[in-house]
Amino acid sequence: MTRIFRLTALILSVLTLSMALCSCGITEIFKQELDLPTVTPRGIPETVSKDYINLNQNESNASSYYTPVHPRHSYAMLSEGQQALYDLLYDSVREVYPDTDDGEELYKTRQVIVEDYVLSVADIRVAAKALYDDNPDIFWLSSTIYQLTDKSAGYTAVQMRSIYAPEEIQRMQEEITSVMDAFYEEIPSELSEYGREKYVHDYIINNCEYDSDAAATQTSTDRIEEAYSVYGTLVLHKAVCEGYARTMQLLLCGVGIDCVGITGVGCDTDGNEELHMWDAVSLDDSWYFVDPTWDDQDYDYRRYQYFNLDEETMGKDHQPSRLLSELSEAEINGDDTYSAVAMNIFVPECNSTYYQYYIYECPHLTDYEGEEITDGIYRAAYYQEEYISIYIDPDALDYDDSLSLLFSESPQYFFDYIRQVNGWLSDYEIDDSNLIYYNNRERNVVTVMLNYY
Repeated sequence: MTRIFRLTALILSVLTLSMALCSCGITEIFKQELDLPTVTPRGIPETVSKDYINLNQNESNASSYYTPVHPRHSYAMLSEGQQALYDLLYDSVREVYPDTDDGEELYKTRQVIVEDYVLSVADIRVAAKALYDDNPDIFWLSSTIYQLTDKSAGYTAVQMRSIYAPEEIQRMQEEITSVMDAFYEEIPSELSEYGREKYVHDYIINNCEYDSDAAATQTSTDRIEEAYSVYGTLVLHKAVCEGYARTMQLLLCGVGIDCVGITGVGCDTDGNEELHMWDAVSLDDSWYFVDPTWDDQDYDYRRYQYFNLDEETMGKDHQPSRLLSELSEAEINGDDTYSAVAMNIFVPECNSTYYQYYIYECPHLTDYEGEEITDGIYRAAYYQEEYISIYIDPDALDYDDSLSLLFSESPQYFFDYIRQVNGWLSDYEIDDSNLIYYNNRERNVVTVMLNYY
């Protein structure tokens, strides 16, 4: 007896939206059903031979100083059937057919058959999303997935597509590996977890610029695919927020720091919300939010504005999307009230402020005697740094009152601090005749530009 199957194409389109500080492409899934002729072979019918090319991904030589980690947080949240599909896809997407079918622009990856599980469209979406989440090094997959479910036989067949031909993927992998090898050779030894995170954060910002052309494209056919991957960030040195976030995840895991990408929305100063992606990083068993894209500012003194924030602080202009556990199957598939584009499978709690950059690194003003401030100014002056940032402790002092007493109203304490430090310097002094400072009320910080004579 022959059976008639239906092949369902899960077509994922990319939304590229414009926002004040960053725009980002995030994957959204739409469903289109295609009728097929009667099929007798087990699985999705093949119109090509089975000569798939194994990518033989060249693993980057890990740093000799740190042990890489490969956490699979999204995988851990899946059902057994979803995990079975994830496991099979993890290997199969590394086998790509060298030619496209007639009329197609994408390259088939080897199909997989999940035995003993009849998976829904939502199950397949979730497993594919988890694969993307956990593996930023898999950059070649397109947004098209084919699936066939045989309920009577009790299995599901799935086949993904690649944007690039296998030989092109191998070339791109080699270029990525070359960059990562150089990175591993240059990273200093004996850095703390915080030090490694900051090194990776600064490396990305120093070596990549935001790709506004890619961000301006509005459709999946127009978008510049490389900008959404680690290839854009590491090799082309141009990316959008997804490229920044995935690269931070890849490099941090490579030096032993657990990191996951977070999908959500960013809010500009007018309250407009746009799709965005950032990271959560684990330091000393506590999680923090970090946004390398929004930290890529024209002014260095603003580059740690989104470095290791807690949920309350980050939540002022970043909102993670809803969790998989909170969504119905209809919502996962995309309904009229919610778009599965923004689904998160895993978001850790980020409640610590210990490693927030300004709290951890900057001198604290807790009283106007300013001993910690003068020490900080002296350290900055010793290395002739361009600025110093000071954290005004909100538990001890009012921010606006402190600015007034430091710079404008008598006794203008900051000038006393400068005179004290100048007395410790020998070959040069800090010029206090025309000080410029920038307030950063949202972080309880003031930054003072330093000039010398």
